[in-house]
Amino acid sequence: MRQIIDLKMENGKNLSINREYLKDKENELYEFLNDLDYVHTLKFVKSVLLRDEIKSNNAIEGINDDINSIKKALRGRSKKITLTRQRIINLYHGYQYILNNKSINKDTLKELYNILSKDILEAYDANNMGEFYRLKPVYILKGGYLSKEPFMGINEEKLDYFMNKLFDYINNDNTTNELETFIKSQIIHFYFVYIHPYFDVNGRTSRTVSMWYLLNNKTYPYIIFNRAIAYSKSNYEHNIIKGRTYGDITLFIEYMLNSVLIELEKFNLIHSIDKSNNLTEDDKVILDYMLTIKSNLTIKDIARFYNEYNEVKKIKDIYLEKIIPLIDKNIIIETKNTKSYINTNMPNKFLQINPKVIDIDKEKIKHLDLRM
Repeated sequence: MRQIIDLKMENGKNLSINREYLKDKENELYEFLNDLDYVHTLKFVKSVLLRDEIKSNNAIEGINDDINSIKKALRGRSKKITLTRQRIINLYHGYQYILNNKSINKDTLKELYNILSKDILEAYDANNMGEFYRLKPVYILKGGYLSKEPFMGINEEKLDYFMNKLFDYINNDNTTNELETFIKSQIIHFYFVYIHPYFDVNGRTSRTVSMWYLLNNKTYPYIIFNRAIAYSKSNYEHNIIKGRTYGDITLFIEYMLNSVLIELEKFNLIHSIDKSNNLTEDDKVILDYMLTIKSNLTIKDIARFYNEYNEVKKIKDIYLEKIIPLIDKNIIIETKNTKSYINTNMPNKFLQINPKVIDIDKEKIKHLDLRM
């Protein structure tokens, strides 16, 4: 049965969603989280929000900093304020803001946006911002392609009306459980992107407002949804485009449900390994990449994936600095050589997570490809 959402599009039609279609995925996510107590805590949120989610939220927009660079920027140890460092600092302060402010309304959103956009807007964008929203049209590329006719954000004269509808929706407490709350957070996410109230920083603001709503409702496990998007940006954009085109956001919500389930399974497995092996932040990153990669798991594959989401390093350096420590801990094992080489003296090798370190219910990791 199609559910009509109390949020209109500019063509007068309401957004809609087919909850019956999503039922199996919702039940699967509910069952997964049912006895996973540690992810239902504010401690879990703070452990991932103020570092990992900063990386993921920026990575969605092609800003790739490793965890150590983010930590360095937040500690004020960078020699100069670059645009990238400013984005990191802004997100950190934005996350601090939503952790400590409950009400989501026109004034608090303005405060959040001012934090997230501080010193990163181009002159045209800054000069054409009104008190709350943009004063001129904004063009939105379809999947980043200049060759395709862009979408338009909501007409600037109608922004107050549409944003007030969004605030009414946010503050109408009609959810009955965590799953309902997560789905509503992603409807908020989608609708904010659809309205596009600013020239820039719409994506980061929409995702941060969604987190804000989750925090206000103590729906903590789902706070890691940015990770899912960072690893599948094309699918994310494709499902937003479909929702914009047809007003039916079922596929967007299905994408978010499925992606968050996989990210939670990955987090749960790494958490289990960490309890017995005292993993470093770098260890966790490499294990996360190994659980994400869809191609072969070789040194070169992992290095290629690493360089896609971090400052670029040589393959040999990634192997020596990031992979060897996990091999030394017997968490990763080398299985066989490939036909290629990293350099003259170093063959490329197939790798896998050591089955002996995996001590977890298979139902909790059934969507992961462990290559065993």
